[in-house]
Amino acid sequence: MDYDRKPIGLSEITEYGVVIGKNYFVMGILLGEGVLRYLIDDGIISVFPSQLFEVVDSKVPSNWYFRAFKKEDDFFPYREAIWGYYEFCYDDGHYGRLLEMETVAQKIYFQRKIESEQEVV
Repeated sequence: MDYDRKPIGLSEITEYGVVIGKNYFVMGILLGEGVLRYLIDDGIISVFPSQLFEVVDSKVPSNWYFRAFKKEDDFFPYREAIWGYYEFCYDDGHYGRLLEMETVAQKIYFQRKIESEQEVV
């Protein structure tokens, strides 16, 4: 893999819809194209490069899962590995439905977020 090229959608002038100084609850982590991204919500659910954030609480909910992808998998190299709630890791269409703002996927996301926040607080 060519790690010197920029992942799809990134450039020197990319702007992100996150607020400096605001704390975000990470609902998943995606490693793709050599970039670590956090799944968060701030008006919309999306993934953002980890370099935009500072980890202030490293607790991981007990309901998180891990999935590694192989070169033969359809999503590789855009998804090399993911950590997070079950549907994010093991329902291949869930992530896409989140980005498309489908109601059922968002309900699952926010239900898992409530469960995770209650556990780590």
